[in-house]
Amino acid sequence: MLIGSVVLVLGFVLFKALSSASVYFYNVDEAIEQKAELADRTFRMQGVVVSEPSTDATGVLSFEVSFNDVNAEIRHIGEEPTDLFELGMPVVVEGRWNGRVFESTQILIKHSETYVAENEGDSSRPGVGENGVLP
Repeated sequence: MLIGSVVLVLGFVLFKALSSASVYFYNVDEAIEQKAELADRTFRMQGVVVSEPSTDATGVLSFEVSFNDVNAEIRHIGEEPTDLFELGMPVVVEGRWNGRVFESTQILIKHSETYVAENEGDSSRPGVGENGVLP
């Protein structure tokens, strides 16, 4: 009986730890539709940047993302995204709702798998032949 109780308690603790560590993922339209249920929970939201990102005097980055023609205003507080972050870029923001604004603490940038080499075809580089091909 004692072993059964210990197993039950450990199972409950494990369940609570795993469920509280989960970060859910929503599209912008879903996140806005479920705003009341999400309340102050941390989650990830995906969309495409549809307004020119701007930084205010306090260092807060503001922009809008859209998915299925539904927009959300984002205020990002934290580390600035990379140079790849720009208008029209698909992004995932992590954070929570603060009224009508989504306050982000992390921005993940989705980029294509296509890689175009810088200086492609530059035959002036040592060891590189015509059209950027090694001899």
